[in-house]
Amino acid sequence: ASAYLYYDAAVDDARLVLTVVRTAVEHGAVAVNRCAVAALTPGDGVTAVTLDTDGGRIECHARVVINAAGVWADDVRALDEGHHPDSIRPAKGVHLTVPWHKVRNDIAVVIPVPKDRRSLFVVPWGRLPDGTFQHTYVGTTDTDYQGPIDDPQCTKDDIDYVLRALNASVTTGITVDDVTGSWAGLRPLVKVHSGEAEPSNRTADLSRRHHVAVSEHGVISVTGGKLTTYREMAEDAVDAASARLGRRSRGRTKRLRLVGADGARGGGGGSPSAHLAGRYGSLSNSIVALVSDDPSLGQPLVPGLPYLRAEAVYAAREEQATTLDDVLSRRTRALLLDRAATDAAAMSIAELLAGELGWDEHERDRQVAEFRAVCAHERRAGTLTESEFLEA
Repeated sequence: ASAYLYYDAAVDDARLVLTVVRTAVEHGAVAVNRCAVAALTPGDGVTAVTLDTDGGRIECHARVVINAAGVWADDVRALDEGHHPDSIRPAKGVHLTVPWHKVRNDIAVVIPVPKDRRSLFVVPWGRLPDGTFQHTYVGTTDTDYQGPIDDPQCTKDDIDYVLRALNASVTTGITVDDVTGSWAGLRPLVKVHSGEAEPSNRTADLSRRHHVAVSEHGVISVTGGKLTTYREMAEDAVDAASARLGRRSRGRTKRLRLVGADGARGGGGGSPSAHLAGRYGSLSNSIVALVSDDPSLGQPLVPGLPYLRAEAVYAAREEQATTLDDVLSRRTRALLLDRAATDAAAMSIAELLAGELGWDEHERDRQVAEFRAVCAHERRAGTLTESEFLEA
């Protein structure tokens, strides 16, 4: 028997996306949060882009538009091309979070799925000072998805599939009652072109390669790919934009350092400083300063999880968080790790954010109600089969 051991493949994807955005801003970009493309209107070498935001509509003009909207990319293309290209085949992937002591894996491992040609990752998460971990998460699945792309959920079918595979590799008898969190996402896989044979009916057999296309009006769409190739995808998209502009500039994508990268060395321990270094790198000094000014911000954001109350404040001030769900699902991953504990702490966290975001009592209560509705929706989805959920 043999195995590979590697150290560079753990990432908080939401923090990576946020850090890429902040790095772009450092290099002169303007980032607009919580907006949707409402219209693309081509002109004489310039495209007008209309954005719907919480504060109203914004119109901007660009010589080049890059559409990197993931599973929504075809919807954006439809605004430009006048018809829906139907080029994307969404594939759903889910993960479950369980208490680490039920698995006790010190490293990430790969396990086979019985009676399937797939494997799952079993990843320890949240190192404690004694060297153990708080959680293990398990995934991912790879199934064809026909539902609304705005609301993929982890259903009973998904939970049963993951737990069946996990229990074939451990002896602790993990049940649905042990699952503390779950999440689902969609891969924007590119359909095979006309005349090509489908490799199989399984999305797992579709290529993960990305595709860059330029429309008649010059809108550049990048689809397919995966997180681990995001820089190559970016480089190809920027090269296409440069060609559209008639430039032959050499891109910096491959070696561009992300903001905070100099201090991102916190994976080896479970102390609060290691936690902050691993999440913020050299920017962690800003969190430390908040705690220094107000020691109460050094308390846990959610009991039992490593996040500090200062991280919620920082998310509101520096990371464009505007809702309670922003903070608990994306700026931190509290909801993904322990849904029940995060639900219970929602009001306390909303009260903390209210002072930062100017919420009155009514808005605070509305934010809590909306977040708890998200939690309830996730719980209910986990009790329904895939077909029951899509029919509901």
